[in-house]
Amino acid sequence: MSSLPTSDLIPSMTHLMNYEQSVYHSVYFIPFRGNIPLVWYNESVMKEAGITSPPSNWSQLMTDAKLIYQKTGVGPIMFQGHGGASTSTELYQWMVQAGGNPFVFNDSGDVKAFTYLDQLSTYFNPDYIHGYWGNYKGLADGKYYILDYQWPYIYSTMKSEGINVSGIGFYPGPTGPVNNDHLVGGDVLAIPKGATHIHSLLLFIKFLLSYNVQRDIIMILGEPAVNSQAYNNLPSNISSLFKAEESAFQTAFFREPVPWISEWNNIADSAFVKIVEDHAPASQIPSILSSANQEMYTYLLTNYNSTVAQEYEQGYFAPLYG
Repeated sequence: MSSLPTSDLIPSMTHLMNYEQSVYHSVYFIPFRGNIPLVWYNESVMKEAGITSPPSNWSQLMTDAKLIYQKTGVGPIMFQGHGGASTSTELYQWMVQAGGNPFVFNDSGDVKAFTYLDQLSTYFNPDYIHGYWGNYKGLADGKYYILDYQWPYIYSTMKSEGINVSGIGFYPGPTGPVNNDHLVGGDVLAIPKGATHIHSLLLFIKFLLSYNVQRDIIMILGEPAVNSQAYNNLPSNISSLFKAEESAFQTAFFREPVPWISEWNNIADSAFVKIVEDHAPASQIPSILSSANQEMYTYLLTNYNSTVAQEYEQGYFAPLYG
């Protein structure tokens, strides 16, 4: 491992490898590509509404969304409400920024996040129930004006499709009541147990982590790199985008790699529908989330064992900061 250029990794990826070694006592996967969604917005519409900068916190987001709605008559926010992994992943970050442990569903931060999103949904674009990781075109053609939680690849995609991106802004997003931390996605290179030709494998990994390859990830794929050197002296037309990514990576966390994530996604989707889409009374939000917690606990008790279920209930499966 000493031959790999791990000293060039951005800090959040170094934290990930530290976690791996502390938990698994060895290295079985190595970061290859990081990714953090950004918040995107229509600069022209904001200026016309008298908004000089994107909202810095949740309170300002609510105020700005209301103002834009009053000025335009358009629900300005696109949220990923389609269901599946896109919705639950976005929810996870919102709950963390409110100080919650998303997996347990019903701590005070989780309740705060769902309560806020229910209120903010007044200004969601009606099409948000179809929103997912592939949405971006409505931002350019005026169907909505704030695109929450979307990957940086859309910038190069929009340019390749001939969309004028000069009036589209982006930034890490508003700060929550507790923090401005960001959930990291991306890809890792796995080293399975029993692998042979380890030396050749490490040479290949070294190549993939090199400046040239990591630079191509930015320049060709439009995705963030894990090699910090790849960000040096970027062309001006994309440097601001990846400066926003670098900024988000400074307060990054990871989701615990649990094998029951699909079930958690399903339960999170159900809670989102009841609270945000169907607008359950605010007084019922804590009980809805407590029912989600109980459903997840019962699933773990039935399909795993009492130890895992109790660890879950005690908040053992929490966001990872390395």
